[in-house]
Amino acid sequence: MDQLVEDFKISVAGALTSVKEVIPFMENGTILLTGGGLALQPYADYASLAIGKAGIRNLAFSLHQELSPKGIYVGTLTIKGFVQEGTYFSPENIANTFYSMYENQNETEIMFEER
Repeated sequence: MDQLVEDFKISVAGALTSVKEVIPFMENGTILLTGGGLALQPYADYASLAIGKAGIRNLAFSLHQELSPKGIYVGTLTIKGFVQEGTYFSPENIANTFYSMYENQNETEIMFEER
């Protein structure tokens, strides 16, 4: 239980704290968060991580609703796989998707998954 609370503080509360710190300095802008497939399909052995990813996803949607009228785009990239160089889930592919989100700003969530 204690580990779950600590993990939640780091992932979700940490993300919210970071956003709250930058909002006063933003007139327009972009905030991008990283989520994971465990938010959608939890696995008992990774329950704490899954709860954190679900919290990040919920936070992104809530912040998007709150901040989009102020000209601030909030999006989350939900990565449904393990980040690994030389695969579809390479850091370069993920970075390119983040950049595309920044450019387009038309979806609150992008599912990053191999099709």
